[in-house]
Amino acid sequence: MDSEDRKRFKAGARKLIADHRSFYLLNGILMVALFILGDWVTKTYSLDVEPSMRDELMGTVLYLAAGMLNAGVSITMIDIDRGKADFDRPVERSFALFDKARYFWGWIGISIISTILVVLWSLLLIVPGIIKAISYSQAFYIYRDAVDRGEDIRLIDAITRSRELMNGEKGFMFLMMLSFLLWFFVGAITYGLANLFVLPYFWQTQAKFYNQLLLKQKEQESAAGFRP
Repeated sequence: MDSEDRKRFKAGARKLIADHRSFYLLNGILMVALFILGDWVTKTYSLDVEPSMRDELMGTVLYLAAGMLNAGVSITMIDIDRGKADFDRPVERSFALFDKARYFWGWIGISIISTILVVLWSLLLIVPGIIKAISYSQAFYIYRDAVDRGEDIRLIDAITRSRELMNGEKGFMFLMMLSFLLWFFVGAITYGLANLFVLPYFWQTQAKFYNQLLLKQKEQESAAGFRP
């Protein structure tokens, strides 16, 4: 993939959001609210007093809950990009992670395993840690698709498949993430309020990227199957 693909993904995401503003606003509102609350509790709870252990724990719980909703929003956007989801029940769809128990436990397990692996790689240098984080970034989506196909997939297999799927595309994803830095800065200076637009924009773009990865993989497998 190249810069034109990146522009196409982002333009497609912007069009979807422009055409369905209320859906994206309501779909991400709880997720953004939890992120803001977690940030407020742990960082801006007091200008003069360091957050207590209770505040840190509460903030961690809020961040974890926001992460769960973030996963639900992400897989909803993958389905939207595939034309498999309608623009209805936006708030309910943010809880998509809980549609199946295997989604939830798979997300928990993959998050823990990939975090441990990234930390271990980061002990060498920060760059290998970043590379591995990008390599493992598609693992949960791969796992979720496998569950929907009725496949008995192991968590480590999903991580391995993500690493294989991202071969040759890690630089593309890194640059795509960098292209959102200004948007993330806008989110930060507005105390997270701009993230009501920024995060849906980011995740819908990522959804298009993931679906394109799968399409590219399928084309490569088909081409390999027709070799004499």
